[in-house]
Amino acid sequence: MQEMVHTADVVIIGGGCMGTSIAYHLAKRGIRDVVLVEKNFLASGATGKSSAIIRMHYSTETLAKMALYSFRIFQNFADAVGGNAGFVQAGFLVGVGPQSVEALKGSIALQQGVGVNTRFVSPQEMKEIEPTLRVEDFGGGAYEPDSGYADPSGTTVSFARRARELGATILQGTLVTDILLQGGKVRGVRTSRGDISAPTVVLATGVWSPKLGEKIGVEFPIVSCRSKVLAVKRPPEFTPAPKVFVDFVHQMYYRPETGELSLVGSIDPREAEDRIDPDAYSDDLTFETMEEYFGKACLRYPILERGYYKGGWAGPYDVTPDWHPILDALPGFEGLYCAVGFSGHGFKLSPAIGEMMARLITEGKCTEPADISLFRFNRYAEGRLIQARYGYTVIG
Repeated sequence: MQEMVHTADVVIIGGGCMGTSIAYHLAKRGIRDVVLVEKNFLASGATGKSSAIIRMHYSTETLAKMALYSFRIFQNFADAVGGNAGFVQAGFLVGVGPQSVEALKGSIALQQGVGVNTRFVSPQEMKEIEPTLRVEDFGGGAYEPDSGYADPSGTTVSFARRARELGATILQGTLVTDILLQGGKVRGVRTSRGDISAPTVVLATGVWSPKLGEKIGVEFPIVSCRSKVLAVKRPPEFTPAPKVFVDFVHQMYYRPETGELSLVGSIDPREAEDRIDPDAYSDDLTFETMEEYFGKACLRYPILERGYYKGGWAGPYDVTPDWHPILDALPGFEGLYCAVGFSGHGFKLSPAIGEMMARLITEGKCTEPADISLFRFNRYAEGRLIQARYGYTVIG
């Protein structure tokens, strides 16, 4: 175990992809006395259970810019950061019903406007891209040939390793029990291994943010829910490996995995109704969930009827009212910042989030790679929720 430290310039709470990305980007900017505190091990929370899809298909310009910036990092991770993010260029396909084609075309035009390599495809073209796909109920789709998926744990460990090489300290197995304040100013954190004095603290605490916020009188508008993922064994004749695919008609997603597996999950916003206590929830799938997901997979990919499911898992989502994150200096507290509420689509944005939060902390503002003020804490009280073209959903 890393030797305990008792002073820092910045303490980051949370060792997922966000916390480690922020640590790396701060250290890269010359903030050497950065301490990241993780209660378990790196990527042991939501990050390690992420499907880790890398796509740029967003319906708001700000998110599309952030996704494009992050994609370029994932695409060249060894040179841009160091280490291995496990990025696989599988291609990314979206399918929508006839009633949603115009909205889809609007999103594609927005994405193309910021530099994303994407295009509209007809149902016939979708079939040519993905021959095993049933396309009769689609009105069209969007195709990103460069996108794919990555390794969430490998990405997190790589960010942490590079942060450490640049002078940061990574404390695992260390629980933060309180944030220390004096006169509205941050003074540090209290942990299971002693206090750490620091003028700046960053919460990258996911589903645990509301509990920590309660201790200092901050009410985060976040609900914790279970996101379920089924692993399906593809039959040998299901070749080549499929693209990453988002099905707006059935509200499902599919992602290839090694070992001739496909991961199957939901984009239905009703996922947020499966509320959990993040410290006491089951990460197993019920038989009913496995049957439902496998049935939908077979409807979309009939060839999967010759496959079978091989279990799965559930991970936690920290969902905000508009399904977008909160990236801000917390009002009323000098030196306290948060990067929370990623609502199931944070991993793909983690390189941009790290850069943006590092700029906010060191410069007091951030407009590149995108304007961070869109994600301010007070937007909910102001009634200025982020309006995505697809409504309030994990797709954004």
